[in-house]
Amino acid sequence: MTEVLNVVTRAIIGIRPDLGEAGTDITRDSALFYAADPDQPVLGLDSMEALELISVLEKEFGVELADTDIRIGDLRTVGDVVEAMSMAGTA
Repeated sequence: MTEVLNVVTRAIIGIRPDLGEAGTDITRDSALFYAADPDQPVLGLDSMEALELISVLEKEFGVELADTDIRIGDLRTVGDVVEAMSMAGTA
């Protein structure tokens, strides 16, 4: 699963190079959009960046999330994305 996390992290930095340039620590707990917990790291993706991320990852892993039971709206953290791509890749 570490490999999937690395691919997701590279995809996020590819979409948001500023996160890489700033040395942002992207972890499984990082929220994609916003966090209710003020201590949770937030990447601050917008909706278009999130769609681009899903598109990049679908191509990378050769899956279509629309063909799975995974709902894009349920992907709130990097860990959620890692789990989804791991499950989709084995379906």
